[in-house]
Amino acid sequence: MEYETKYKTIYDILFKHKNIFIDAFMILVSVVFLAGMAQLRIPLWPVPITMQTFGVFVIAFFFGSKKGALSILAYVLAGIVGFGVFAGHKSGIAAIMGPTGGYIFGFLVCVYVVGLMIEKGHGRTKSSVLLCMVIGNVIIYAFGLTGLWFYLGNVGVWKILMAGLTPFLVGDALKILAAVGLFPYLWKGSEKLVSY
Repeated sequence: MEYETKYKTIYDILFKHKNIFIDAFMILVSVVFLAGMAQLRIPLWPVPITMQTFGVFVIAFFFGSKKGALSILAYVLAGIVGFGVFAGHKSGIAAIMGPTGGYIFGFLVCVYVVGLMIEKGHGRTKSSVLLCMVIGNVIIYAFGLTGLWFYLGNVGVWKILMAGLTPFLVGDALKILAAVGLFPYLWKGSEKLVSY
């Protein structure tokens, strides 16, 4: 279900007169934000529990599809070239090729798809936020579990699910509840802020 909206994204609300410098600065801010969220973690093996996925959704809701995807791409590139932006301050191509690599690529697809949903009017109500969060998490898990399967090699589906899905379900459910409670008010708060 789509909703009538004057603005496609929260970024559009807060920055009505954008230019390439503002865009670049805000994308840089989003990289720093996501790097910080990645360090809020419970160190499990092979994939730690982090607040990174919540940060990914914040970026999708804030930027929408294209700028959101650019933000994730900038984040990934920053990690590849040596900045410790990944969970545990990891960096380099090894982090991308490791057990969390599939999840990181899943972030990129998730942000683009959820961002498109936001631009079409989703994410303004609690039920719509829930839909965005569920679809986004399915995308992240699809890429993450596939990458984990390639990394771990010839192991059964059950072991893949136990390593890359089951430990995160409760945490992701709590993140979804937090998003459902928070994101609709971010829209209202942003619109009130610029109306003064």
